[in-house]
Amino acid sequence: MAREIKAAVMTAPGKMEVQRLPWPDLERGAVLLQMEMSGICGTDKHAYRGEATLYAGTEAEQQIVYPTVHGHENVGTIVEMLPDDERRIEYHREPLRVGDRVTMCPNVICQECWYCRHILAYPFCANNTTIGLSYPSTEHPYVVGGFAEYMYVPPKAWVYKIPEEMPTRLAVLTELFVVAGTLDRAKEFSRLEARGFNFGDTVLIQGVGAVGMMFVIRARLLGAGNIIAVDASPWKLQMAREFGADYTIDTSSTTQAERIAYVKDLTEGRGADVVVECVGIPDVLPEGLEMLRRGGTYIETGNFVETGTVVIDVHRHIAAKNVLLIGNTNHAHTLYESAMKMMMKTKDSIPWDRFITGVHKVDDAAAAMKASFRPESLKEVIVP
Repeated sequence: MAREIKAAVMTAPGKMEVQRLPWPDLERGAVLLQMEMSGICGTDKHAYRGEATLYAGTEAEQQIVYPTVHGHENVGTIVEMLPDDERRIEYHREPLRVGDRVTMCPNVICQECWYCRHILAYPFCANNTTIGLSYPSTEHPYVVGGFAEYMYVPPKAWVYKIPEEMPTRLAVLTELFVVAGTLDRAKEFSRLEARGFNFGDTVLIQGVGAVGMMFVIRARLLGAGNIIAVDASPWKLQMAREFGADYTIDTSSTTQAERIAYVKDLTEGRGADVVVECVGIPDVLPEGLEMLRRGGTYIETGNFVETGTVVIDVHRHIAAKNVLLIGNTNHAHTLYESAMKMMMKTKDSIPWDRFITGVHKVDDAAAAMKASFRPESLKEVIVP
């Protein structure tokens, strides 16, 4: 077995290098994976642009590190683990052995702070670290990210066994599908005064890249009425229709006033019941809030890193409309099993195979990162 690991390392914003990194020694509770596939996430793209502040203004505020091996949407096969850890690592305490295929939640928590002891499903840890973002490649364990031949999964990470019959190209989308579980959170409010997300509601999604497309799929599965997709890419808008959107709005050929009027026309003058921001820039928030009805729900999930500020009329956009605002930079670690089950159940009715638009070798990671910014890119993945 090789004693060095080939990995794609983001050494600085805009710079990717293929390096040979040391083979890490295992700690108790860690596993080493032979990588099968790793997806390029929007957060990786933010880091590539130099937008590197996570959880700004909270106890967990931190900087994405350079150099590091990125990749937190992962599928790999266990090649090393300590014998005593067989029933200690897998999320549901399923036995794990060398040869098992797994994926993981990227968040690694301390399990001791106030948030870890009071909040069940969401990793709001004050000392949170993140696979693929927080571990320098110059220090042990070197390869805590999936853009590599092998990957070290650190102790306290949530690890999930992948069903044997689940294809790799589907399993690699699990974490991404779980992110769209914010719609499930909105469902929790639906029993009060027509808030949250109710069966038959109109859901509008600003930006239908990979995350936005997952919200299109999840909205359809959870019982949305009309789904409206908004994007500047005609190619992505057509894809959104294939994944379940009823209406599309091309921002490259319309004005803001025209877009707001169109949404109002579709909703008897009220506006959408739920609006989800997946563009990843703050400038779209005022428009999204204008498209939202009174008492509606606005989900902010695109700005996973600090991307700047935007001016909002607090009375007009929030108070007067009684908006329910849900922020999101994490996802529920409780949803992985159900996500995999639903993806398998719908593999013949949803065109999941269309989701991956490019497969790239570790040696070509720099080109893969650039490809992920193309208008016709949905999900680029890296394989050994």
